[in-house]
Amino acid sequence: MNDRPWAYSAFRVRVRAVRQLSPGFVRVTLAGESLRHFAPWGVDQRIKLVLPLPGGGTADFGLLDEPTPHPSHWYARWRALPAADRNVLRTYTPAAIRADAGEIDVDFVVHQPPGPASTWALTARPGDELVVTGPDVRAGYTGYGICWTPGDARDVLVVGDETAFPAIRNILADLHGDVRATVLVETADPADDLVSGAARDRHTVHPVRRATVHGHAVEAAVRAWADREADAARRLGTGFYAWLAGESGSVTRIRQHLTRDRGIDKERVSFLGYWKLGSALVP
Repeated sequence: MNDRPWAYSAFRVRVRAVRQLSPGFVRVTLAGESLRHFAPWGVDQRIKLVLPLPGGGTADFGLLDEPTPHPSHWYARWRALPAADRNVLRTYTPAAIRADAGEIDVDFVVHQPPGPASTWALTARPGDELVVTGPDVRAGYTGYGICWTPGDARDVLVVGDETAFPAIRNILADLHGDVRATVLVETADPADDLVSGAARDRHTVHPVRRATVHGHAVEAAVRAWADREADAARRLGTGFYAWLAGESGSVTRIRQHLTRDRGIDKERVSFLGYWKLGSALVP
């Protein structure tokens, strides 16, 4: 019988390896015996990183109680701490999960100027300790933290910026061979396109070079796609599905264009704001 009050658990981990994937991406491999309980659901599964305090360690706000309490308990205690005593929380999607080995990979976009997560990734060293919250196989499958829900769609549109690349790669790997995927990915540097190499048959990846304003180029690319394909997508009904992720304002505008301007059913479009221009989204 499962006595865990929540689908997610807190996992104590250490940095096992750090690798520069491209000019704008750093991969940090996290390891810990407890990660053998980490659920390998994949696709766009969200997890939280509890970054160490400046002096190291994790504040006592109940997260590390066993079993892990519901977020309504530990998050309120975290919010009540003085800002200087609170661990930074950030949401990511694992780039890879190897539960049998007690490992997960997390890919960090290196922002300029770097934020707390980028700064941590650039200075992380093997042996550094932190905490990850993520799905626990002991809670059974709940689907919590997963927004990729294509149903029986056989034609999908996938749109994202660098922050969405780990999820997009996972999604492409998960697609059945008979699904046609059109993928629009925006990057500032073509060398950071970590998606095109993951494409298989029936996957068409269109890299989009970022314009002056983040999101404008990929928004234009979606409008161009809609000029060609929106009528067919609308007729497909449940046979079509779109997944959008990246800067909050951009993905909201893209969704509005597809649903309000092009008539695609709102239920066939999932969108996730991973970050917001000018500030971090509240974790």
